[in-house]
Amino acid sequence: MNLIYNTQEEFASIIKQKLKEIIPDIRKTVLNILPYIFIGMLSSESVVASDISKSLKDNFSLVQHDSVVKRIRRFFKNKLFDPYNFYDKIIRFVIQNYKKKHTDKKVHIIFDHMFSKDNYTVFMMSMRVGKQGIPLWFRCFLGNDSPDAFKEDLLKEGISYVSSLFSKDDFELIFLADRWFNSISLMQHIASLGHTYNIRIKRNVKLLIYDKKEKHDIWKWFYDLPAYEYHSNYLFNIPITDKCYPVNIAISKKQDVEEPWLIVTNGDPKRAIRDYGYRYGGIETVFKNQKSNGFYLENTVNASLKYFKSEYMLACLGVLYLTILGAEYSKNSRCYKNVKIITHKNGKNGKPIRVLSLFNTGLTLFKRAFYSSVYIRIPFRLILYDV
Repeated sequence: MNLIYNTQEEFASIIKQKLKEIIPDIRKTVLNILPYIFIGMLSSESVVASDISKSLKDNFSLVQHDSVVKRIRRFFKNKLFDPYNFYDKIIRFVIQNYKKKHTDKKVHIIFDHMFSKDNYTVFMMSMRVGKQGIPLWFRCFLGNDSPDAFKEDLLKEGISYVSSLFSKDDFELIFLADRWFNSISLMQHIASLGHTYNIRIKRNVKLLIYDKKEKHDIWKWFYDLPAYEYHSNYLFNIPITDKCYPVNIAISKKQDVEEPWLIVTNGDPKRAIRDYGYRYGGIETVFKNQKSNGFYLENTVNASLKYFKSEYMLACLGVLYLTILGAEYSKNSRCYKNVKIITHKNGKNGKPIRVLSLFNTGLTLFKRAFYSSVYIRIPFRLILYDV
């Protein structure tokens, strides 16, 4: 009889042990069910309770499907379980043990909103890892475009939280945001914490700039600034808006792009375009992995906010864990000689190009290792390696 490795009970035991290490006061009721829900979510690639239930094995197979679904839903609705506090303790452990290999110590932080159809709005702070990201901090709200999700106090709370995550290390935090966040107050807040911001600004914002014809400073609009197709344009210490807040500006217009990038920064504008280019992969991939590319979060409708918060936390934990697992596979390839996962292909210039994201690498590794007749290492150490 062949041995079976990484069974549900074995993996759940590993998760329980790690959770007790990170959260010593974790409630027993949470510890008894959360690891199984998490495993079921990874196996089914869904946060929907009925899908999770169908993927659970062993003792869960001896119970009526509807009973398992009800137990999962009770956990999501449990008023004694605080998903924000739970994820806070997990992510603090991850960041405290983050294995950064680049000498420049730059860490790119992205913030943006996500909408789950017309049902929920999420404000997310994420961190770039390679060409994608991991969730750091989030807040959930009922309804599409919930006004509470856009309040500056909330945005500043998230920025301050992320700043505190990295306060014990000499990392250089660079905050990236799209043009819907072109608030002077947010820029001032990031700068006051000692960090750099690169924020894309709307074209209908005015700035005070020297005019060669008039031979003095005049007010212009951002859409009046020249954008060159083959090189970027840089401006230094330019006052913007009625507050005359001084910023550095980078303007870039690539071929076949109608609207140029207008980036304001308190750092080096010659790096601003390159840094801002990390924004999409650093957060949009997180949203995609939680939805159509991963856990199909958008299939949740008409659930209470409490239910959705717990569910969303599990989706964040899933993205975090699978990204860590994918990075683990890339970093410690010698431990996976018996696993062949094609993550890169050679490009035209001979340099390797990643064709499988860290998230999907981790998911593929988990799928192959779970209930495998061949031993494949799938740790739950939550140690993130830089890639």
